[in-house]
Amino acid sequence: MGQAHPFYQPFIRFTMYPSPLHHLPALLRITLPWLAAALALPLHATTPTNLTIGTGALNGVYYPTGGAICRLLNEESASKGLHCSVQSTSGSLANLKELGQGKIQLALVQSDVVHHAAKGTGPFVGQPPNDRLRSLFRLHQESLTLLASATSSITTLADIEGKRVDLGNPGSGERVTSQALLDAMGWQASSFAPVIPAAVNSRLEGLCDGTLDAAFVVAGHPNQGIGDLTGRCKARIIPIEGEQIDRLLKHHTYYQHSRIGANLYPGQPTSVSTFAVTAELIALDSLPEAEVRTVRDVLTARLKQFTRLHPALTPLTQDSMLAAADVPRHPGMEDAALPLPSLTPESLTASATEVSAATPAMEAASAAHASSEVTAPPVGTSAPVATQPVVVPPTSAAMATQPGVAAPPSAATATQATVTMPASAAVSPAAVATGATSDTKGGSPSAAGSTNDASQPLPAAPSASIPTQ
Repeated sequence: MGQAHPFYQPFIRFTMYPSPLHHLPALLRITLPWLAAALALPLHATTPTNLTIGTGALNGVYYPTGGAICRLLNEESASKGLHCSVQSTSGSLANLKELGQGKIQLALVQSDVVHHAAKGTGPFVGQPPNDRLRSLFRLHQESLTLLASATSSITTLADIEGKRVDLGNPGSGERVTSQALLDAMGWQASSFAPVIPAAVNSRLEGLCDGTLDAAFVVAGHPNQGIGDLTGRCKARIIPIEGEQIDRLLKHHTYYQHSRIGANLYPGQPTSVSTFAVTAELIALDSLPEAEVRTVRDVLTARLKQFTRLHPALTPLTQDSMLAAADVPRHPGMEDAALPLPSLTPESLTASATEVSAATPAMEAASAAHASSEVTAPPVGTSAPVATQPVVVPPTSAAMATQPGVAAPPSAATATQATVTMPASAAVSPAAVATGATSDTKGGSPSAAGSTNDASQPLPAAPSASIPTQ
């Protein structure tokens, strides 16, 4: 057979001598396309971020407050991979302990407990000061509430001396605040009659069954547990006031005067004077700034909805929430620092160079203009000594872009716009209609207002006898 035409020879060589891929194992040939597709994906997938908030008892105010925070965060930030959940705890001290152990990332803590933890005083005596605590927000007031049983003769604070009084569970935030009251009044634990120990979850039932004359509770108002005691057991709220209380508040700024509003509870037709701590949202300094900034942006952008999710949150304003605390503010609560422009010659723009080059000519023109405006002295006076005119150089482009530099009024500065950091830029509410996670189904009592999903009250918590926090 003769030789094939030169035109067909390349095709004959291709069929007789397969490509190098023919020598690869069959499995590798199959997997190569999938490997190429995998390499085309982003190198770093978004890792979900979980924020857990330590709160308090189910029938207190800490738990629904944490639920309100998580509800808004989950609606706004779920699409960005951030998920918030609520954990019920025994209160402030337990929250600080779990925060230090890394079990939670955010904690609701009484302001006096935060102070003592940061200073190594009170219940933290013998421990080094905790310099890692950082403040995010100051939230609602929590009043020290003195409850008296219906059968007792207690009508004033002084009447509780010698009576059976529950001062709060040892190691609780309530005990910290009631101990401050005892110190101010000059009382000791021995100043009261012995109390029959009760289970942690039923310690206030003594106000109903006759084994307690009075009890202290630190709580935001209205409070579901206190509503149960005043309604079911006819417990009464006793004022906490007097000269000793005034001195206490003068020397300890983490306490403030407060009043429990009238008609919040059965049998309480008038407001009641007392003092209060502030519930603070606390984190460690190790919590990433980006996550803190997300919490800040969501709560400030949706403050109106947040204050509708529980009556205790209603008085909050942005200014009150950002008030100074006893611990430093977390850096994530501040706006990210704007980078300063580089002033090296090679980084100057053409327009900046032109302005700089034109400066001598402009200065000369300004000097000529200034000299032409010199008026003659009044008749009969001597001419003033000639002085060098003062020339204010125009603002350069480099100066105009430096943050914090106050430039003289000019056409350039008149057109500059103020840059404001957005509270929650490019964030759209996600389709979350169920509120916070299943952890929050213990929720709050009904809240005022319901203009949208976020303003609907959280579901009611199961009845319990400890209305702490």
